[in-house]
Amino acid sequence: MAYPRRKHRSPVASVSTAPDAAMVSDDPATTRKKPRFIRKGKNVQITLTITEALLEQVDEMAERLSLSRAAVINLSIHQGMARGISVERGNRETS
Repeated sequence: MAYPRRKHRSPVASVSTAPDAAMVSDDPATTRKKPRFIRKGKNVQITLTITEALLEQVDEMAERLSLSRAAVINLSIHQGMARGISVERGNRETS
């Protein structure tokens, strides 16, 4: 059985139809902003962009702790939110 060929989509079309992409419209009456996440049960899935070097560090820590990449990222966010995050540029601190 032959399967129909999928049409190739442009990168812009792929990005604009991503689940966490915002909806853009010229008509304010019909514009309804899409959520910037996908619901997965009680959790939400987001798109995260980080450097390759940071990803390697996350993966190394995940392996060392016998955790998944997602677990290490979640724990890091929880700990950062609980302890506060300092931003060295401009000497701003958020606690």
